[in-house]
Amino acid sequence: MLDGVVKIGGAKGNNHDNTLLDLAGRVKRGERWVLCHGVSGAMDALCSAAGLEPRYVVSPSGYRSRFVTDREMVLFEKASFSETAKICSFLGAMGVPTVPINPMNGTLVLGKVKDVIRALEGNRTILLRGNRSGKITRIDNDGIHAIIERGFLPVFPPLARDESVPRYINIDGDRLAGSIAASCNARTLVLLTNTPGLLENVDDPDSLIKDISLDEWHVAENAAKGNMKRKLLACKEALEGGLQEAVIADSRIELPITNAISGGGTHLWRAKSTEIAV
Repeated sequence: MLDGVVKIGGAKGNNHDNTLLDLAGRVKRGERWVLCHGVSGAMDALCSAAGLEPRYVVSPSGYRSRFVTDREMVLFEKASFSETAKICSFLGAMGVPTVPINPMNGTLVLGKVKDVIRALEGNRTILLRGNRSGKITRIDNDGIHAIIERGFLPVFPPLARDESVPRYINIDGDRLAGSIAASCNARTLVLLTNTPGLLENVDDPDSLIKDISLDEWHVAENAAKGNMKRKLLACKEALEGGLQEAVIADSRIELPITNAISGGGTHLWRAKSTEIAV
């Protein structure tokens, strides 16, 4: 069984070094992990250098996402593979052999583009065309397990291969991590971010929600704001896909993964334990 899938955020404020050091120690002790990463900070920097304004849209259901056309996709691919290379180099220096995943080489991650999307503009809903983002349609869990069996740590960028034509599409890194965790029957999914976890009040870091199960999901949905909504969606999809536990936790502390699986952050359960002490 896969010990876990961890996703490190790409936004400013995340601490990758602490996460990678923690992960390296676990892998060297024999644990089996998959790593997914985001690129939002790197992508924003590339857009700025190219004179492009990063474009974010909000769906009618409240989910915020990056709008990527063919023009931005060139930069998104560059940001993705650059971040993958940096992560693999860091882990290699720690003695952890990695495989940087290029979705175009095989069928590890397939996706389908949603060319036209609905977005809010003021008080009305508009249609945006030319989108190069999409959703995951297939995860090759056998292929992922084969990489791990050979002693490597797979490192996934937020990209998929279009199932219809040979091109990359932008996918959400949190939902990718959740899809891999459910497909590969992982023990846990860890989504690391620059907050302590899911907060009841986003302005109060002490208002952490510690535990949520699927049957009380409305509590989590009412609390989630901004990008946390998509992380919550990724966890819900994974739990509904068979995963037993997911964690949203802080990347900024010394041992982020260890903290998460030891009770830190927000733990989300397929079903809470019903064991009765006797």
